[in-house]
Amino acid sequence: MAQARLQIEVISASNLYNADGLLAGKSDPYVVVEVPGQATMKFQTPIINNCLDPVWNHVGEIEGFMDGDVLEFQVWDSDTWPKQDQLLGKAALSAADFYPDGLEGPLVLSESQTEAQLVVRVVVMDTVDPGQDPNMMVQGEEGVEYQQVEYQQDPNMMVQGQEGVEYQQ
Repeated sequence: MAQARLQIEVISASNLYNADGLLAGKSDPYVVVEVPGQATMKFQTPIINNCLDPVWNHVGEIEGFMDGDVLEFQVWDSDTWPKQDQLLGKAALSAADFYPDGLEGPLVLSESQTEAQLVVRVVVMDTVDPGQDPNMMVQGEEGVEYQQVEYQQDPNMMVQGQEGVEYQQ
């Protein structure tokens, strides 16, 4: 598999454990989506307060996902200091689970004290083969060829402005 850009939607969770106990309200869940060991390949949903069946509909992207990488979903209960956030459950997907057609559906959360599930959608947006020349010609729709080019503007170039006025950049 080439490097892929993934669009990931964390849709909802159900039957989360109440880590806050009976007197303190309910869990305040959020989800961290990451490729373990890759600090730049990570995003987080907003926190939803006092909810065991949250709906996020939160979309994030991860670029550079490769065969052999794991996409991990961790559901946490947010707590204020001095308490630490508690893991409510997690799930993991390998590239084989969603490449190339994507995936949508529930993931059973492991390390959960309940039978919790997380509903996600993973879409493979595009891929780039390692070592591929970004300036190479590619075949477009209906035989049209496209070439990626770089453009640098001359800083002394005159630009035509409104009503025939010229501006020096």
